[in-house]
Amino acid sequence: EGEIQRARIEALWRECREKHGKDGPFLFGHFTAADAMYAPVVTRFDTYGGDLAPDTRAYVDAVLATPAMRQWYAEAARETWPEPGPDE
Repeated sequence: EGEIQRARIEALWRECREKHGKDGPFLFGHFTAADAMYAPVVTRFDTYGGDLAPDTRAYVDAVLATPAMRQWYAEAARETWPEPGPDE
């Protein structure tokens, strides 16, 4: 199931980039809301994706390299999480 879903997303990204993304590394060439929408999926692919197709890996790396993603990761790393207490 997971592999089928991953392959479907990779195919969608590939088709979009082939048709509309010739001018840059993102789905429509330049970074758009479509790339922002897929940012959580990109993080999952980066963490759990296994062996990604080269074009998928390039897209994942491009999204992760954006200033917004670098800021998101930096802020997440600074987040303090309280230790659960006896009632939690």
